[in-house]
Amino acid sequence: MLFVDDDADVLGGLSRALRKHRARWDMVFAQGGPDAVEEVRRSTFDVVITDMRMPEIDGAAVLLEVRDHDPTTFRAILTGFADHKAVTRALPLAHRFFNKPCDVATLAATVDQAVALRLGFANPALRAIIARVVRAGSGEALGDDDPARAARILQIATSALLGFEGPRSADPASPRDREITSALALAAYARAALERPIEGFETAELQRHAHEIAQRAQAAAAGKPHAIDAFTAGLVHDVGKIVLAIALPEEHAAIAREVARSGQHRTVVERELLGATHADLAAFVLTCCSLPLDVIEAVAVHDRDLVPQSPIADALRAAHTP
Repeated sequence: MLFVDDDADVLGGLSRALRKHRARWDMVFAQGGPDAVEEVRRSTFDVVITDMRMPEIDGAAVLLEVRDHDPTTFRAILTGFADHKAVTRALPLAHRFFNKPCDVATLAATVDQAVALRLGFANPALRAIIARVVRAGSGEALGDDDPARAARILQIATSALLGFEGPRSADPASPRDREITSALALAAYARAALERPIEGFETAELQRHAHEIAQRAQAAAAGKPHAIDAFTAGLVHDVGKIVLAIALPEEHAAIAREVARSGQHRTVVERELLGATHADLAAFVLTCCSLPLDVIEAVAVHDRDLVPQSPIADALRAAHTP
């Protein structure tokens, strides 16, 4: 974990407050943006939480460096001021925003949540799928040790808009509006890439399903603060299917045939044939593209049983219930 602030007193306070987590977290405290950038270039971190307003190199610049180094690193902004321009710069880079002073228990719980998701990306089968997606998208052999390039190719694979008018917030630079905009882009069906028929993949049906689940998930959370997050999760929950269909069409077709033959749930078949699921791949894609952590977690677990409950995951599961 890397914590960044230009105020030594703030870093000292964080260090003391998080002392009880030292047995399970390896924590680094960087004073200012330049020190943080040096740390990022020297090591790979699971979580980076940085102050926004710092001289020389601010929080947005630090997170840009982190994202380019490893887009699966969880990135958060800790800020005590409202600067519209600065927040706008940070929106595409941060999975979460915390206000100063931040409740330490909330901060710690969020770090644990992020680490649990990131540990899933270490699955060798998933890493192998990601490497194959990269090769399919780039036309050249590439190992799975280039997550920045993998992120770019996965984003390209899902870059066209659905053309769906979802709920909007009043402020076009707000985090909630960013979520919807990102979701629309990520849930796209890459029409150009899908001009040739792919066995077991029907663009119109998947698009219809995404709309329906998004609306039902939002309805399940109606009146709650996370209603739009639930909508976002519903819209992007099957983005992994899109990436598999585009990059690995033979495997996608084999999965579809086995599901039709056996009647087993798709995720069961995916684990048998690939060792990972479309939800696992979707979580990787959404993390690389900086969607909110709670949305990513809901997408990652929406097809699983016996997992920790969250309001957004509950809404997404409710949307899938007949």
